[in-house]
Amino acid sequence: MSLVVIAECVARPGREDRLRTTLEALIEPSLEEPGCLAYRPYADPNNPGHMVVVAEWTGPEALARHGATPHVHHARQVLDLVLAEPMAVRRLVVQGALAQGALAQEPVAQESVSEGLAAEGLASDGLASSK
Repeated sequence: MSLVVIAECVARPGREDRLRTTLEALIEPSLEEPGCLAYRPYADPNNPGHMVVVAEWTGPEALARHGATPHVHHARQVLDLVLAEPMAVRRLVVQGALAQGALAQEPVAQESVSEGLAAEGLASDGLASSK
């Protein structure tokens, strides 16, 4: 069962660009890690100091390995200087029939919705993707 992590970050005034570049620098090395299924930062188009990272991991072990990597260690040091408040992190898993795929939609339909939103520069929650 995969593990979805949502991390919300709020930059100090004047540190918005540094927050964005720090989170963007994590994309490539995170996606190369074993167990990383997805990793994408999003920016609030109405508040560039508010960003959300949505990542999906194969499980808690993969997430723990991610937290121990040099790129995450470096990002934490930068974020300590950039964030206005502690990062809010939520860990979510799919429950019940959804976890077994009984109610899952066709992957093509999901991809086409995602591609359409990406073409608009938006995520389904109204946040603009930073990628």
